[in-house]
Amino acid sequence: MAETTATKKDSEPEANYKETVESILVAFILAFIFRAFVVEAFVIPTGSMAPTLYGAHMRLTCPDCGYTFDVGYQSPQSANDDDDIDMPDDLAQRPPNIRCPNCAYTFPTQDAQGRPIGQPLRFGDRILVLKYLFLVQNPQRWDVVVFKSPDEKHHVPEDPEYGQNYIKRLIGTPGESICILDGDIYKGNFKASTSKDFHIERKPKFVQDRLWRLVYNNDFIPQGPATSRPDAWHEPWQISDGTGWSLQRNGKPSRDFNFNNANGSSTLFFNDTANRGVFPLTDWISYDQITGTEKEQQHSTPGSDSDITRDGPSVSDLKFSCFYTRKSGDGAMRMYLTKLDHCFVAEFKPGKISLFEAKINASSNGATGKGLDLGPLTLKESADLPKSAGAAPLQIDFMNYDYDVILRVDGKVIFDKPYEPDVKTLWDQAISRKPDPMARPEIRITSERQACSIEHLSLWHDIYYGNFNYHVTFWASPEKLMHLNAGEYFVLGDNSLISGDARYWNQPILLPREGLPDTQGGRVPASFMLGKAFFVYWPAGYRPPFIPKGIIPDFGEMRFIH
Repeated sequence: MAETTATKKDSEPEANYKETVESILVAFILAFIFRAFVVEAFVIPTGSMAPTLYGAHMRLTCPDCGYTFDVGYQSPQSANDDDDIDMPDDLAQRPPNIRCPNCAYTFPTQDAQGRPIGQPLRFGDRILVLKYLFLVQNPQRWDVVVFKSPDEKHHVPEDPEYGQNYIKRLIGTPGESICILDGDIYKGNFKASTSKDFHIERKPKFVQDRLWRLVYNNDFIPQGPATSRPDAWHEPWQISDGTGWSLQRNGKPSRDFNFNNANGSSTLFFNDTANRGVFPLTDWISYDQITGTEKEQQHSTPGSDSDITRDGPSVSDLKFSCFYTRKSGDGAMRMYLTKLDHCFVAEFKPGKISLFEAKINASSNGATGKGLDLGPLTLKESADLPKSAGAAPLQIDFMNYDYDVILRVDGKVIFDKPYEPDVKTLWDQAISRKPDPMARPEIRITSERQACSIEHLSLWHDIYYGNFNYHVTFWASPEKLMHLNAGEYFVLGDNSLISGDARYWNQPILLPREGLPDTQGGRVPASFMLGKAFFVYWPAGYRPPFIPKGIIPDFGEMRFIH
């Protein structure tokens, strides 16, 4: 009996080892099956989807105002390649003319001893993609999708490979016609051909929340020690009339604005030309400062110094956020947002909120500070302030995007008022290349008969999809409408200025091995769709010096993709 027990004990380690090896093998097999048929990981090489997804980039913190922002990296070897990035083995030399998008501070390229300043690089986001999801569910507009690129640059004409993976946002689906007007997406039925056939497509909230880009954040005020300013910094929020606003504290610019006038009123306006070198109400974003591509300059005035001036399209889809605290008085606080010939006014009175609309008879230049020439204010809707408001700060988000005016207070939507664009006028302006003279938006705050404060004031603009440059007629422009047959999709990059997306693809798609007819350029065949991107699992990994891989993920930026 003792011998039998000993034999059993001796055999247990062998059995345990065998079970462990079997478990590991099963885990590997399941992992390979999972990767092959369910989820696959991809890396983002370029910035064509920034800031939704980051390619290789630099992260900088302004030493003057403290704002942190990202700038795309492009090596000289890959300057003409939209698909790949060659990362150096050590720090990259900081390029010239990098400016803080918030305060226009210019970053130096050399230290005090005249030595070049090296800048750590962050690798592109690594994402998870649901493979074969589209076998059971059709792709939906605004999905971020991975697909085989139809833009085959180096193929044998009679036998193309189409082996490059791309990632873009899905814009058009089968059976539709798509047109881009003033940065927005318009849809018509298949073969729609005139302006009256198209209607705006509004982005859902969960998508829109990811697409706001900084205009200015007053929480980040320059403190003065920076020495790389060719020009003095000026507060872009400026007083246009009246008295009562105080924008400084102890003689220095303040993060919070205070108003105190029991009998009068005064107005602040946002001066987008206060600081040169940044272009806060255009489609410019700081991520694209060093790409050096022709696409980045597509809206620049030919022959101009694009480093200082830029003739970019005005972006009037804006979000205005702040905390408002009424301390005394019964007067109104009003916020104004304009878009073309429309002006929307959010009015706050004790216990009540109202939304007004007015037509603009004539718009002054936003930088002059002159008043708006408005027609009669029309009340759109009123509501009671939340009972919890009292003297506590109100968190306000007032926005106008995709021809939808939304007012949110303390995270709750109070008003949501869509309205219709003048498609014919936008269409004619797109063809003539002459934007509406009222396209430049104006943002104002008027306060009267009260004491109040405005804190955490920030301004953001929406994504702007370009529909022309000076050399190429884009797909989805009025002159070259995108008509999608069955099984065809249209995609765009979120970083519209530099994205080599379907707007540019003119080569036909040849599928001789599949026995399918040729497809026109600018389309993505359904058979090219690989899956839907849904999660950033390794955000923008960065690396210690002299280590060739981005081994450290930025865990705080793990996120779902919308």
